[in-house]
Amino acid sequence: MKIKFSNISQPTLNSKIFADFKKNPPAFFALPKSDFSEIEKFAAKNKQWRQVLIIGIGGSSLPARTLTAALSGKNSPEFYFLENLDPTSAKRIFTKLDFKKTLVIVISKSGGTLETLANFFVVKKFLGNAWRKQVVVITESEKGFLRELAKKEKLTTFEIPAEIGGRFSILSPVGLLPAALAGANLGELLDGARKADARKALNFAQLQAAEFQRGKNITTFCVYADTLKGFAKWWEQLLAESIGKSSKIGITPEIAVGVTDQHSKLQLWADGPNDKFFTFLGVRNFGKDFKIPNPPKDFGFLKNKSMQQILQAEFLATTKSLVERRRPLAILEIEKIDEESLGKLAQFWMLEVYFLGKLLKVNPFSQPGVERGKILTKKILKPTN
Repeated sequence: MKIKFSNISQPTLNSKIFADFKKNPPAFFALPKSDFSEIEKFAAKNKQWRQVLIIGIGGSSLPARTLTAALSGKNSPEFYFLENLDPTSAKRIFTKLDFKKTLVIVISKSGGTLETLANFFVVKKFLGNAWRKQVVVITESEKGFLRELAKKEKLTTFEIPAEIGGRFSILSPVGLLPAALAGANLGELLDGARKADARKALNFAQLQAAEFQRGKNITTFCVYADTLKGFAKWWEQLLAESIGKSSKIGITPEIAVGVTDQHSKLQLWADGPNDKFFTFLGVRNFGKDFKIPNPPKDFGFLKNKSMQQILQAEFLATTKSLVERRRPLAILEIEKIDEESLGKLAQFWMLEVYFLGKLLKVNPFSQPGVERGKILTKKILKPTN
């Protein structure tokens, strides 16, 4: 993974923060060294499922979306996600599922996430009496409704380490089990994560923190590959929930997909307020490509060009246009979208956000604003006497 910066001054690495990290790294940093053999065994024994329904929300769903969208092989099952409580969306999913041939994975760190359990109770009825054979639970090891249910009903269960928060759980069973069912090589995924450069992550965090202090309170993350949309959504939660902790500290994430969003957002990026820090992620090799056949005279410049060449030209043109407008910009490029690159990117961004919290003096692992909303929701739903 190569990183290039424009219109940004390079800082000296914060040696104190890095020394503290080396002495006491965050819990998620050790996940790439964990034993994933049981996940692989389960995936190998459950290739008969042609549909997989994942019930979760936020950090219990986005990791699976990220990895299955980017890494699914030709023999991968179809993945469906129940996250929201929109009955119209639920109905559309239910009409596509053959419940007798669907594996259901229920994911909740606490084991009591309201939205997840509500969706699960509905799906359980569709599954009928054989539901126990089709349900897998991913939750904390000691407590919570799902943990108790799994013990009582003898459900297949995988554990989320107690010290790992949802948005930092992509390299735990939350992300690894769906990835394995999709046919991904977990060894290569975790090997890529182990190769993530913590020094580069801290350097990136220092640059972003400096730009935030100069008034860049929005970070735009633009990915130039449709299969990385899920990755961008995961990054969005990672940044927003980890850093937005007070009235004075918070960076608003904006995600975009190139080249599509050039046609809706580039005008604002280039000529609107200079309040954004930009990160562009490009891919050098997509594997499959398509030549432009016999372009007409007016488009002769497309002769012998391919879709990927045009995409890369637009990537280069867009970033150059922002450099010309003096916008602070980071350009990341990976060779291809595979297990190693996804593992490295995931660990890099978790480290970057962890360091960003240290630099801005906020706890990147808490979410008090979210918890208050949960309390009020339950209060509203409880009947009044």
